[in-house]
Amino acid sequence: MRIEIFSSFVITFIISVLFVPIVSKVSKKLGIIAHVNQRTVHKGVIARTGGYAIYAAFLIGAMIFLKTDTQINSILIGGFIVFMTGLYDDIHDISPKFKLAGQLVAALVVIFYGGISLKGFTLPFLPETISYVIAIIVTIVWIVGICNAVNLIDGLDGLCGGISIIVLVTISITSLTYGRTDITSLSLMLAGAIAGFLIYNFHPAKIFLGDCGALFIGYMIAVISLLGFGYKSSSFFTLGAPIVVLMVPIMDTFIAIVRRKVNHKKMSEADRNHLHHKLMFSLELGQRKSVLILYIVTILFSVCSYIYVYDKLLATLLFCVLMIFFEIFIEATNMIGRKYKPLLTIANIFIQSDYLPHIKDSKTYQKIRSKMKLKYVLVFVTVIFLLSTMMIMSQKEEIKPPTPSIVIVYEELSNPTTYMNNIYNQLKVANTRNNKESLRSLVAMYFATDYYTLSNKTDVTIGGVPYLLEDKREDFVNYALEGYYSQIESVIAEGKNTQEVTRIRVLSNDVSTKAISGLEDYTYYDVVMNITFNEFNEKLDSTTLTTTVTIIEKDQKYSVIAVDE
Repeated sequence: MRIEIFSSFVITFIISVLFVPIVSKVSKKLGIIAHVNQRTVHKGVIARTGGYAIYAAFLIGAMIFLKTDTQINSILIGGFIVFMTGLYDDIHDISPKFKLAGQLVAALVVIFYGGISLKGFTLPFLPETISYVIAIIVTIVWIVGICNAVNLIDGLDGLCGGISIIVLVTISITSLTYGRTDITSLSLMLAGAIAGFLIYNFHPAKIFLGDCGALFIGYMIAVISLLGFGYKSSSFFTLGAPIVVLMVPIMDTFIAIVRRKVNHKKMSEADRNHLHHKLMFSLELGQRKSVLILYIVTILFSVCSYIYVYDKLLATLLFCVLMIFFEIFIEATNMIGRKYKPLLTIANIFIQSDYLPHIKDSKTYQKIRSKMKLKYVLVFVTVIFLLSTMMIMSQKEEIKPPTPSIVIVYEELSNPTTYMNNIYNQLKVANTRNNKESLRSLVAMYFATDYYTLSNKTDVTIGGVPYLLEDKREDFVNYALEGYYSQIESVIAEGKNTQEVTRIRVLSNDVSTKAISGLEDYTYYDVVMNITFNEFNEKLDSTTLTTTVTIIEKDQKYSVIAVDE
């Protein structure tokens, strides 16, 4: 499986490398070139349809590696609409409204035909229908927003392509950690196509991405992130993780909107105040250094996103530090305006430098000071005191007598290995103490160890079945016989059933968004784990495996309902 995933990157990379020169020649003959104007930084005749080669390479890769279903079909249809919208703009320079219409149609296709949208989104005190409508609106805004954010950073040679590759590789690594090989393959396929194009696009560029490429890449990144990105803890992290990784284009877009609003300019009006322009012109770093710096910043945000898988506190601290530096850069380079310097003004209270703005010189400060009177201060302090008191009182819980815990007996499976015995002993202790989080992990580990271990099998017995939800056992046995346990009789007869799980490391243990029809009212959990075998496992083509075991809490007991190989 991992070889196939890596192959998807290599194949699309090679195809893209071969296609780009052809596309460049054809584009120049047809006159589809990037015109020089006040906001461009290039010179000479350069084709602006490099996205065509990326799109073609990705499509060929999809035909080779992807298994079609409704979701994949919707992604491809939506991608075609966005690509054609961008290509038409590259040739004829259409209006922003027309481009927006194409993006909206593509978003609606993946939402209503493919069923791809923000999942598990609910708001308290509101009906499910309203939460669903809001989730659809957020999904549309997300797809359209990322399309345009990626398009906006396509201002320097290699910038958009490089950042997109970093984002897609981050998505791939995180998804692989969570066992989502489908997202990994889709991401690397696109990353390979972009990498082939980047060889010709890095400064000095021989071809440009064009709107057809930038909009298509933005659309794909947005849709791939909606497939889950590997995070299964909550709907927030469905978008929260990619927002962190895409912080450079998102912040650049957000700042551009604020800047144009403050300066009373049209949203579609281009300027030279984007992040890459500030690095190149204000700091005089040139194209190569500016692009490399933005690569590094994107990598740091990507690392922050990945660290969250293992250490939420460290990831949060790193994110805050990065955002502080981001804000300082925005204020120092006047990206929004010369008067916007809140952080530097506050910092100067302690630094007291003549080169930084003083709070006493701030018009906002002067207005507040002139209007502020003692009685208003007293009223404000009183209100804050009352609100704080009410919050503290409301958090005091009523003391209730402890309810007796019901101890559930988890079955000890036959022919256990040494490692299974070790897990089961821990499981009994956790069950006695009613430690729910440990119980979930240990139930999943015990099930997975017996399921993937073949050395303790003397006949066609599917491992871990007693730990499955009773209603799912028959379906799971059929699933196993067609997959991991296929040809198990001959494997046992030939004495090749020597595979044994020797170690499991739990990566996460969070609430899942999955639900089985008829059992929607129960709580589900996804236990993501990394499994190590005693030897090379021919069936899995690896010595390790990252998988997700989904568990349901029913009748005060944890049972397995699914395993994602």
